[in-house]
Amino acid sequence: MTKMQLSLINFPYRETLSTIFENYSNDFEFTANGIFRRIVPPLCPECGYPMSHNGFNTYQKGHLGEANVGKYLCGACGKSTQEDRDFWIKLKTNLFGIITEICTRLRLNHVSYEVIESVMSYLYPRDKDTIRNMVQCAIEEMEVPSVKNIQFVHYDEQHPKAGRNQKYRLTLLDSVTRQVIAEELFDSKDSGTIESFLRRNLDSHRQIFIVTDLYRGYSDVFKRVFGNKVIHQFCLLHLNKLIVNDFPRKTSVEQELIKYRLLNIFYNRAPEIEFLSCLIEEEKTMKQRSSREYKSWIKDAKHAFREFVHGLELKRRRENKKLEQRNYYDALNNFKILKMESDSFMISVRKRLAKIEELWPNLTAFYFVDNAPATNNPIENYYSTSLKTHRKKQLEELGIEEQMKLSALKRAGVFGKPQKTLLDAFFMFIPFLDTG
Repeated sequence: MTKMQLSLINFPYRETLSTIFENYSNDFEFTANGIFRRIVPPLCPECGYPMSHNGFNTYQKGHLGEANVGKYLCGACGKSTQEDRDFWIKLKTNLFGIITEICTRLRLNHVSYEVIESVMSYLYPRDKDTIRNMVQCAIEEMEVPSVKNIQFVHYDEQHPKAGRNQKYRLTLLDSVTRQVIAEELFDSKDSGTIESFLRRNLDSHRQIFIVTDLYRGYSDVFKRVFGNKVIHQFCLLHLNKLIVNDFPRKTSVEQELIKYRLLNIFYNRAPEIEFLSCLIEEEKTMKQRSSREYKSWIKDAKHAFREFVHGLELKRRRENKKLEQRNYYDALNNFKILKMESDSFMISVRKRLAKIEELWPNLTAFYFVDNAPATNNPIENYYSTSLKTHRKKQLEELGIEEQMKLSALKRAGVFGKPQKTLLDAFFMFIPFLDTG
């Protein structure tokens, strides 16, 4: 333990000083004048002659104080050396490490560097360029932990703009751990780019289950990369969005009923169908009346239906339940009934049913693999939190890549609770604000 010559100034900080110098032996001293040095000067590294104390060098840091490090002089050859100042470097590293982590957390939550600079002016003033360099260096040093035993993968793309340049963000997400397997930013998303991205980040010799949206080109790419070792599932959420878009914004009760019957193929929409079925006969009667009366009635009917659907959603949230998914045989039966009635439906619905029939193996693959996902919801949620839609046109390429890396690190649990606060690190400098 370093010997300390305490004065009236540094006496209250004896415990702090003991902590700072705890890794040094009792060959060292911290004098009453605040000089850190060896009690007995070392031998000269040039001639081996015993050296003598020769004052000190002062190392300062704005707002934090100064450290005096002892110097030694050889009386024989005139060689001058100074004592090790690692304790001072360590103190600064700890403080600025915490400051960097604070700034990184703010960037993770989409705070601009201008705002971070303003916030830091209350803590420890740093200009935005310095903050940017600190954060970017810290991000480069951090590694996203690799995901092991990959079985179920979510693949999707996001299309941010770096200034006026269109970019394409390709992402692979592990379905089990919800961690990012890989994601990169490209200038295009042609089949060659996707194929190269998949080969770099996934084992093409292992069986894999991949969930994507309904873009048809993926199947050919997956076949080239994985051969017959891939099971390709189309996202049912994307299917439902396409179904909703097949209908006009202002639907009749009859059209709304057909829409929910299509949504009922893979998910239990029986309550909504029952509610709408009760309005069908009344709608037929109202259509025989004046246009004004029908418009007023349909407005009230649709409002009541929306309130009913919202009530069902709130009930599921309170009970912490998801929308019930139908088993394979119920889904197949519902689809067959709709196909038999398809001649009475409008053209867009007939086309959608034909498309579902064509893609049926890819829409139902999850039924035949244990614990396989049916939707791309995890990666959609990841996109919504990592690079929000309204910010996709506000960042340069470096900023987009920064947000991607930060989001992946957060998913992997790299950002845990801090081991030490900024105040803890700052208090260690108090003995050096006035060394006497």
